[in-house]
Amino acid sequence: MHISSATIAIVGTVFLSMNLFALKPLLKDCQTSQPPDLCIYMEASSTGLVSLMLVLTLLELCIACSVVVLWLRANCCRLRKASSSFPDPGESRMPPNESKEIQS
Repeated sequence: MHISSATIAIVGTVFLSMNLFALKPLLKDCQTSQPPDLCIYMEASSTGLVSLMLVLTLLELCIACSVVVLWLRANCCRLRKASSSFPDPGESRMPPNESKEIQS
């Protein structure tokens, strides 16, 4: 789930960055057809909202990547410990009661 969240955050970052850079040329046409005050308000509010969404998406990306890295570290270490811990040769695989009965 966190890997999909990180992937979606990367896609969102790309889309929001493209939107932020494409916003300026779109708002230049506004000044010819609308009053200048309205264009300034539209530019400020849309740039501010897209920038805020970009910052929050980057924060989501950082959190998702951190969780994925921590999860991988925890699982890889657990797998290494499980595969590297060999049974002790002196250890008996039979319960203690059965080993006494066989010896008698």
